[in-house]
Amino acid sequence: MVYQEYLISEPLKSYVKVIWSMESDECWAPPMRILPDSCVELVIHFNKPYRTTFSNNTTAVQPQSFVVAQLKNFIEIEPHGKIGMMSVRFTAQGAYHFFGMPMKEIANGFVDLKNIWNKLAEEIEDRIVCCHDNNQRNNIIQYYLLKQLYKNNKEDATLDRCLNLIYSLKGQVRADEIASRIGLSNRQLVRKFNDSVGLSPKEFSKIIKFIGSLNYLRSHANSNLSAAAYECGYYDQAHFIHDFKEYSGLTPSQFLTLENVVY
Repeated sequence: MVYQEYLISEPLKSYVKVIWSMESDECWAPPMRILPDSCVELVIHFNKPYRTTFSNNTTAVQPQSFVVAQLKNFIEIEPHGKIGMMSVRFTAQGAYHFFGMPMKEIANGFVDLKNIWNKLAEEIEDRIVCCHDNNQRNNIIQYYLLKQLYKNNKEDATLDRCLNLIYSLKGQVRADEIASRIGLSNRQLVRKFNDSVGLSPKEFSKIIKFIGSLNYLRSHANSNLSAAAYECGYYDQAHFIHDFKEYSGLTPSQFLTLENVVY
């Protein structure tokens, strides 16, 4: 399996965390569990699409190109053919600049890119499949991203302040406290998050807190669960384990023993 990341052009750096590719001539790889990570991902397959298993045990073959936005639960993916894909991972505050629609409409699921960008998606798919190498594919993807950015771009400094507050407090903040600090009503705050992030501020904060717990466990593997719960802002160990299972389908100890878990 060959994984590669690509340089991002300057106008996109504020909105895109990473552009990456994965390729393999093998038709099999172990399932990979994807946990909620607060990001939005645009994926374009130029070989066989993966199969996805959702947290409710339903399965579906991924579209050739799709957007997966703000997961609330884990998924598992595995190939069923030759692997070849390009992917763009947007920041939580970056994705809405490219899609021209309320992000809540595409949250927590896989949405075919044709349902968002219409005929433009088919054009992108055709060009990506016909490329000679992934550097070419990267250039094409960034060309279309820039087109969509200039078409849909609308800066929202207030949203950035909200998200920066949540990040700085590691998700350990109530929605009403965010609204009060930023100077919004609770209703305005929820509407802003639904439109531009895809989750409510409460849901988003919970996921950021969960991500913090993943990082804590990775760096403190020998810590007991009570200490981990306290350090990560949970009321007690029971609440910590409940949220951990909700988002990952795993206990903390299982998470530490598995290799094919990403977030």
